[in-house]
Order: sequence, then structure tokens, then C-alpha cells
Amino acid sequence: MAKAIQKKVESMESKNVEKVISSNLPKFTKEQLSKSQKYKDRRDALNALLEKEKTYSFAQVDEILKKFDKGGN
Repeated sequence: MAKAIQKKVESMESKNVEKVISSNLPKFTKEQLSKSQKYKDRRDALNALLEKEKTYSFAQVDEILKKFDKGGN
């Protein structure tokens, strides 16, 4: 059984695996994220960078903030 699973995982492209994993992560609105304790020191950046009508996972927000810190959008 483990070998069959391993073959399936090895044959999947990493982008497809990332899509599956990220699709199962909880998502939050801009307002929820900006009020969260996790991003209390980044509220101004979140309010400037995130779109009001979209939802984001923590991983997506972390990536957005990382790009912003490096000087890109």
C-alpha cells in the first residue's frame, strides 16, 4: 500500500501537490487577518496589500508579506 501511494505522489507535479494542500487550508478575509494576533505588527501592510473581497490562507499572506519586504508586489 505504501509503495502504491509513494508512486502516486512521485508522479504528481509539485504544483499540483501545492494546489491540493493549499485548497484544504482555512482562508480568512482581509478584515479577519488584520485583526488577528498573528499579524498585529503587520496590520498596515495587510490593509495596503490585501484585497477586501478575497480570502487568504496564512501561507498566502506570509508569501505576500515576504515579497513586499523584498521590495516587490
